[in-house]
Amino acid sequence: MIYLDYNATTPCAPEVVEAMQPYFGTVFGNPSSLHPFGAAAEKAVRRAAEQVAKLIRAEPEQILFTGSATESNNHAIRNAPPGELLLTTAEHASLYEPARLRGSVRLVPPCPEAIIAAASAGTALAALNLANHETGELLPEPERIARLLRERGIPLHFDATQAVGKLPVDVRLLGCDSMAFSAHKLYGPKGVGVLYLREPERFRPLLTGGGQQRGLRAGTLDVPGIAGLGKAAELVRFPSSAPRDRFEACLACSGIPHRIAGTGHARLPQTCCVLFPGQDGMKLVALLGEAGVAVSSGSACSSGGLSRILLAAGADPVAAAGALRVSFGLHSTVREAETAADIILETIRKHQTPGVIDVGSY
Repeated sequence: MIYLDYNATTPCAPEVVEAMQPYFGTVFGNPSSLHPFGAAAEKAVRRAAEQVAKLIRAEPEQILFTGSATESNNHAIRNAPPGELLLTTAEHASLYEPARLRGSVRLVPPCPEAIIAAASAGTALAALNLANHETGELLPEPERIARLLRERGIPLHFDATQAVGKLPVDVRLLGCDSMAFSAHKLYGPKGVGVLYLREPERFRPLLTGGGQQRGLRAGTLDVPGIAGLGKAAELVRFPSSAPRDRFEACLACSGIPHRIAGTGHARLPQTCCVLFPGQDGMKLVALLGEAGVAVSSGSACSSGGLSRILLAAGADPVAAAGALRVSFGLHSTVREAETAADIILETIRKHQTPGVIDVGSY
């Protein structure tokens, strides 16, 4: 089986699993307890905060551990003062949905000019995706956007879930007020997220109860998961674009109609979103699974249907229905990319049907 869905999740690195093991058994104390068992667990949490902070060029006191990037994004949205939220049409559902439920939202194209033009005195928060989870497109000029928003006194939150671990991310250069990402996108465990806070003292907790994490998020900490995240942050290596580039070259020589989304912009080095007009992407994913290739038809967090992100970017509904997201990992090879391309193309040829699919069924 060739796994090419690393944007959905990555396997835990062996070193991460090893780092987590003691905190399931011998070092099992509650980090809030004052005895030696608790102190040992609390030390692991402090060490992880240092490791994560070093990865994004922050201070350990600016790191808040959460249960996921989704939780971190929700914290950021719910901490915004009254007013309009500014998002782009390319945001992940974990930003889009809490913003929509909160009330007034303005959606603009993911380009600096549109974002800055839409920012006003009534903007409570700009929440933007650094790297798109479906197409791999990078937000252009994030530092410039942050500087101009800061000049207008508008807080800025970045969802860096797909960026951290794949590209250098420096919160000092970015100039954001908060940033979210998660462990399982960078070879750490599932169920652990990060919320970077430039000014933690101004943060209003979403979860209250005990005084954990300096009163910023109540609840007993997942020490094994946090230790694993810390180790994953320490081990980060950026992926090569070679497998992705070879995969796209194979498609280009196939003669099968297709389009690669986002090629006119800077992209993550290991992400390819390919649109096959006339195909049913979700059915194609199932057929490819049977044929030995694991890919997705978009974000793993979506519930199916046409991608609002591709549609907002101007994709034809028939093309968007045939979208596949192929994402490579640290250990993916050019040979795997070639084999996967052959299997995908052969599967399409074998199951090609004349006419146009009924996009109204999505």
